[in-house]
Amino acid sequence: MADDTALRETSEALTIAESSGDDMALAVALEALGFVLVHHDSPADRERGVTALTQVREMCLSNRFSLSELPLVDVYIAREMARRGVHDGAITLMRTATDALCSAGQLLSFGISATCVLVETLLERGGEDDVAEAQAAVDRLAREPGDDMDIRNITLLRLRALLARARTDNVVYRDLAERYRAMATELGFEGHIAWAEAMP
Repeated sequence: MADDTALRETSEALTIAESSGDDMALAVALEALGFVLVHHDSPADRERGVTALTQVREMCLSNRFSLSELPLVDVYIAREMARRGVHDGAITLMRTATDALCSAGQLLSFGISATCVLVETLLERGGEDDVAEAQAAVDRLAREPGDDMDIRNITLLRLRALLARARTDNVVYRDLAERYRAMATELGFEGHIAWAEAMP
């Protein structure tokens, strides 16, 4: 959960990293704080998160942090672009970043979160082509070997439920949403429990 505890701990980590003079420590702390902030409801907090992630992005591009982190950072920066109404540019950036993660064999690490954000954003825009692309992204994640990965499987349940809702397939949606809620509770994944409880 991107709660007050996460915010306090990542803020403290950043303070320590800033005094260390170590670029790697600074980038990791900025990235962690940025990811927490962009999951907040407050626009001001999310703007702070984008600022932190933009710093990480610049560090990647100047070889002060690993380029492998860049696609996921781009996905969350793009997520905020979409929230401000810039869906076309945001989805293009998300698509490029998610494809890069897939090509690098990172779909079962960073790519799970990236796919989730891409699918959510496509469904928010809501065109017929968007729903088809969202389905293709879910199918690609489902094809990855990893049947024993709880985080992959619960994410697939959630995304399939969102797809069913976008298609107004209420019977399938209710079934998937109930299964998602049960799995989140069984695993004790607090973030997924909150998402499941927010599903109508």
